[in-house]
Amino acid sequence: MPRRKTLLLSTAAILVVFILFHKPMRLVAYSLFTGSAKFTIYAEPQLSSWRPMAPRLYSKNPHPLARPFRFGRALHSDLHGSDEVMGVTAPSFELAWHAEENLFVSEGPVFDKQGNIYFSPIFPVDNSLIVSLEPEHGHRRWAITHPSAAAGAGTPLVLEDPETGEDIVYLGSYDTAMAIDTNGSIIWQSASGLPAIQNGNYLSKHHSFGINYHIHSDSLITSIGDGHLYIVDRKTGSPLLKKPFMLPGAPTGLSNFTVPKRVLDRANADIAHMVPSSGINGNNDAISAVLHGAAGELQKVSNFFSIDSNSGRIWLAATIADEEDGEVDGYSDYAALYGIDLVRNGAVAELHIASITKVPGGTASTPAISADGQRIYIADAYDTIYAIHAASGDIIWQYKVGDKVTGSIDVAVDNGEIYANTRTDIFQLIDQGDSATLGWKAKLDMYQGGFLQDNFKGLGAEITANGVAFTGAVGVIHGKQKFPMRLGAGLLDRQTGKIRYFADGAEDSVSSTVTAPDGSIYVGNSPLRRVLGRAILGNQHSPAKPRGGISRFKPNSYLSVLKEALWAIQLRLENAAQWQTKAPGSIRDERHQVEALFEQCRHVAPKAIAAGEISSEAWQLIEQDFQTHISSTNDNFTKQAEFAKRLLSRVIEGKE
Repeated sequence: MPRRKTLLLSTAAILVVFILFHKPMRLVAYSLFTGSAKFTIYAEPQLSSWRPMAPRLYSKNPHPLARPFRFGRALHSDLHGSDEVMGVTAPSFELAWHAEENLFVSEGPVFDKQGNIYFSPIFPVDNSLIVSLEPEHGHRRWAITHPSAAAGAGTPLVLEDPETGEDIVYLGSYDTAMAIDTNGSIIWQSASGLPAIQNGNYLSKHHSFGINYHIHSDSLITSIGDGHLYIVDRKTGSPLLKKPFMLPGAPTGLSNFTVPKRVLDRANADIAHMVPSSGINGNNDAISAVLHGAAGELQKVSNFFSIDSNSGRIWLAATIADEEDGEVDGYSDYAALYGIDLVRNGAVAELHIASITKVPGGTASTPAISADGQRIYIADAYDTIYAIHAASGDIIWQYKVGDKVTGSIDVAVDNGEIYANTRTDIFQLIDQGDSATLGWKAKLDMYQGGFLQDNFKGLGAEITANGVAFTGAVGVIHGKQKFPMRLGAGLLDRQTGKIRYFADGAEDSVSSTVTAPDGSIYVGNSPLRRVLGRAILGNQHSPAKPRGGISRFKPNSYLSVLKEALWAIQLRLENAAQWQTKAPGSIRDERHQVEALFEQCRHVAPKAIAAGEISSEAWQLIEQDFQTHISSTNDNFTKQAEFAKRLLSRVIEGKE
């Protein structure tokens, strides 16, 4: 009997080892045995202990758009691709709504000053090139349709017109560029000048990753997956190049993991309500189209680009020439960071490649520029982050995080903080000048995972004045792939990497996390990994029907948003007081962020009043005190910080 028992145990152990180390069998084990996850309930968080500890970095360009934005107005938040906003995220929140569930959104939404939402789906069933929603319920305000909508136009750009003060929405697709007022009326529209698409069959390489603004030339630039750039005048939409500029690289080959046809068929059926019945990459395989696009395959460019407000230089990651990899086969195995200068002379502009920095194995991350324009941060195709000297293109330092970096690097104006998003984690690094050190690895404990399940990062982080907004998930990690089964939105503490708050209910996405004017968190829904997980592991492990469109996580309390913003104001004023004589150049942006934070208070105050969280009389006193004691031309930041502290204390204690 003992011998038989020993034999059975040995056989079981061998079977377990075989399952763990044999990938197909592991998938069978996941499908059969993985359990259900439980959501962790979070209490209303206390104010964060994080604070700025050094002079902030800032752009030397006095143009208002050279500063970080208060909320999401561009892909990766601003012109620099920093993924940082000056406002606060609500410290606690809940899922408010999913809207436009039949639209697949691969890039995140942006907002105007009123909080209205703008986004561009890919292969929309109704030919919507751009859609606008109102924030309270997610109802559609308007949409503009166009025959080229299948390829998508990336994230729109919302800028305040310097002459009228009104917000204008700019959009650039493969075929056309547009300027649109916030009511949906087209101000101007111009053709891109790119070659016509044969038979209307838009491919992944025809996707636009969005439009960005070049301050020095007052122009708008659009980047296309096939390597084209085109430029139009911001005021009129007139083309500025004699013909669109083509980057010198070659398309990448197919290197993504192979997905069996039966899995693709199931996954495509899962999102059939989000895509048209024809016209996707020539074979109606939307899942493969998104996989190729996300992996940067069959195209030269696979992410957005950034523009330095200091020098005007454009920073873009793309492939290099075919022959650089040692084999001339029509494909490029390597990529580089391109520094491109734009010279405008009246109605004509030219582009010149000023520097090329090769990136090992290529990259799909948007270059992120430090506020002072001195450094560019990018990741390679493996596990390494690079800080690159903007003037020379030389690598200053590199740091291995131990896993593939996905998405883009986030760059803060404070404390040398940068944030890296890997497949499963979020890392805070500190730029020490000639090297980088680890600040923390996020403590992702939002779910109590079932058997064979783990917590992991969903979307990349966005830096806010009171934390790091992100989406997280619980599910199965299988080799280099992850299959989320349940997702939510969260806020990390910048000091510790711990979760300040997390709310269940998000959908999967390949987009980005975005903060709105009122502190809400928004996500563009593109459930690629979840539908693949459902196709491989079975729908029972993630039963919710896949949703497209936009999701909003609204503040649980607008008074709490006021408190967080006032706390951030106090910290900014204390920092200004500490460094005023030693680093006077940063004071302009400190004052600007203080004003921006109080503008957020003005935006949420009516909602707090309507909810009965604060009286209108109390808010009027707060606004009056701010104008009298803080918003002024005097530079006594110490006294202003002391008053901000007293004001916050009165609000916290309920003595408004």
